Amino acid sequence: MTSIDDWMARRVTVHLITSGTRGPVLLGTRVLFGQDPGEVARALGGLPPEAPLVALDVLTETMILSRASGRGLHVDRIVFAEPGLVSAWPAVVPAEGLTPAAPALADEEEPAPADARPRLRRFASYGIVTDPDGRVLLSLIAEGFPGAGTWHLPGGGVDTGEDVRAALRREVLEETGQSGVVGELITVSSHCRTQTTGTDIYAVWVFSHVHVTDPCELRVTEEQGSTADCGWFTPVELAELQLSTTARRGMDFLVRHRRG
Repeated sequence: MTSIDDWMARRVTVHLITSGTRGPVLLGTRVLFGQDPGEVARALGGLPPEAPLVALDVLTETMILSRASGRGLHVDRIVFAEPGLVSAWPAVVPAEGLTPAAPALADEEEPAPADARPRLRRFASYGIVTDPDGRVLLSLIAEGFPGAGTWHLPGGGVDTGEDVRAALRREVLEETGQSGVVGELITVSSHCRTQTTGTDIYAVWVFSHVHVTDPCELRVTEEQGSTADCGWFTPVELAELQLSTTARRGMDFLVRHRRG
């Protein structure tokens, strides 16, 4: 049976609002396997490696490249700005749209060497989910999955044709039974897991704030998925939990984001 992933290719681009000779300008380029979006954005703008950036948005674009073949393209576009230029978004977008345009992204990357390990890409959306009492919602990773037994941020892979916000709402509902409002984008990061054997995994992680105004009974609704349990935790209780790599990364970003 043919799935949407069989005919729709996935691509990632990064865009940076930076200073030009006549004011703010928007630059863009493709993100290749293993590249960190923030590092790509800084290189694009000629910025130092530690230069601060503000993650503004993640936009999803889909299109049919060839009606004859039915081949399509899904592009996740990550937008950063230098501090002080945030207000230029989205007025800085040119009339012709974000570049590189989707058709220019149709070609595959140069193939890996013949002796290279298989590669797996993942684009995922995770939530720092809170309630009116200031508690944080986490899910417990089930046995048989990476990070089993650790507490994880609700979220997961963005399906082909889906945007990061819809994916996050879906994942929070499946993993915890809660309906939340996706709010502010916290940051976008990446994670690489290179092994001596097996598959090299490269993931782009989008972290957003989600607020559940009226928490209901907690329940895991996904069947045979990666979530074994879920729960609300106070900030004090969080300090006692064994957190997944993703959860630790997200919490660290949130603390620095609020301090900034």
